[in-house]
Amino acid sequence: MKHKNQNLEIILIIAVFLVIAIISFNALIAYDISHPKRKPVPLFHYPILAMNYSAITFASNDIKLKGWFIANDSNDSNAAIIIAHGYGGNRADQLDYALFLHKAGYNLLLFDFRAHGESERDWTSNGYYESDDIIAAVNYTKNLGFDKIAVFGISMGGKAAIIASTKTKDIDAVVADSSSAGFVDSMNLRDRVSMRSSKVFSFFVSETLVAYFYELMTGISEDDNKAVNYIDRINSPILIIHGDKDKIVPLKDAHLLYEKAKEPKFIWIVKNTGHHEAHNTHRAEYEERLLKFFDGHLKS
Repeated sequence: MKHKNQNLEIILIIAVFLVIAIISFNALIAYDISHPKRKPVPLFHYPILAMNYSAITFASNDIKLKGWFIANDSNDSNAAIIIAHGYGGNRADQLDYALFLHKAGYNLLLFDFRAHGESERDWTSNGYYESDDIIAAVNYTKNLGFDKIAVFGISMGGKAAIIASTKTKDIDAVVADSSSAGFVDSMNLRDRVSMRSSKVFSFFVSETLVAYFYELMTGISEDDNKAVNYIDRINSPILIIHGDKDKIVPLKDAHLLYEKAKEPKFIWIVKNTGHHEAHNTHRAEYEERLLKFFDGHLKS
């Protein structure tokens, strides 16, 4: 009997340890999601040297954001496009897009979201509060005198643009490339953990626990951080782009966003393409589609 009791105690201790370990593991994932590793903005930005740019600082509430404003060479355009980067990135990552948009005659604003690049704050909301950063960028652009403003968002930037469009009437068009419809439920967390560590660890991932701890850390609920809960409230035309081989954000998210969005809406599912890789895999078509969309809604 004594031996059996000892075995039960050992089993109970192991079970308690496993429960604590699983809870802690999911709390660590939530912390990791809200605290991206900051990618530095390179000291030399070769592509931007060919453009007429200015380093800018503007405030999103009490948070200072860093960016670049790239003016149209002829100064005869009243249209501007804000390019919003994805999670873990910064404004320098968007220069490849800026080059063809600048060549097409658009004024551009590129900036670092909070907790990214050279901007302030050490945690991100993955879209919810970043929508305030986009509105701050829109207001900055509008104060420069531009009356036609679009937001071109990559991944998290696209989700933030969708949410921002419900808070202001000053966004005239939105492009969302590889953006999620949901939040934790759209992250393919098990696949990500599996890629970064092993399938053994991925087995212990709980979306419910991660969402719970994320809300405790940031005050943002899962539902509040879902673009699909906002997109039917925006009146701006939207172009949704998504790769059919995206392993970061599920392809179904693009269809969910498109189905719920109001007209005018457009969708392009890019064949044999991963997460925000469409510009690399289908460069000519990508640029043609974006310019057709922006020209149609910013120059009319």
